[in-house]
Amino acid sequence: QDLQKEYRRQRQMCIRDSPSWNVGVDYTTQLAHSADRDEVIALYQQAGLNLTQDMAALETAPRITADPQAVAYLNKYITLNGVLNIPVLTMHTTGDGIEVNQNEQAYASVVHSSGDTSLLRQVFVHRAGHCTFTPAETLTAFQTLIHRLDSGQWDDSTNPDLMNQEATAFGPNLNVLCTAGGINGSCSTLTPTPPAFFRFEPTLFLRPFPSHGLQ
Repeated sequence: QDLQKEYRRQRQMCIRDSPSWNVGVDYTTQLAHSADRDEVIALYQQAGLNLTQDMAALETAPRITADPQAVAYLNKYITLNGVLNIPVLTMHTTGDGIEVNQNEQAYASVVHSSGDTSLLRQVFVHRAGHCTFTPAETLTAFQTLIHRLDSGQWDDSTNPDLMNQEATAFGPNLNVLCTAGGINGSCSTLTPTPPAFFRFEPTLFLRPFPSHGLQ
């Protein structure tokens, strides 16, 4: 959340006004299509709260309108258009609470619409947290991309079972995660962590990305 706030602060400094809006957003429909719908309903029931009442409050709440110039700036300089000139490999933790894994579905959709699907591969790590990759997982992904650049083919290089084997081969010193921070951003505790590449397909990204992102 702190990273998101800092990102928004810096973005606002560049474009002055807000590029975000929720005009036309139907939150009830969003929840109905959400991968977390059942969990939300269960938690509301467990807490004895009224989900219908809260959804009604959202639907009647004032809406935010984006500044057109700010939106134009994002479209020109930041919004990804899916046009690829070189191979791209994305890697995402499925339990990322800062950048949800559905972002990968949105990105894949615009790459597909641009006709560059063959240049894109996406891999997922079954772990909570934002970019909580072990050094071994990171090196494995890097080597996978180098293989694609050198050979011109992805072949079976993004098979999660194969990637886990390759990550394991880096040895115990690189199959670790920092689980406790130290002074000045250092790590005080390294925890042995096995590689966790696995087959995963993100659910639908619920907002347009950009105009054809729901394909």
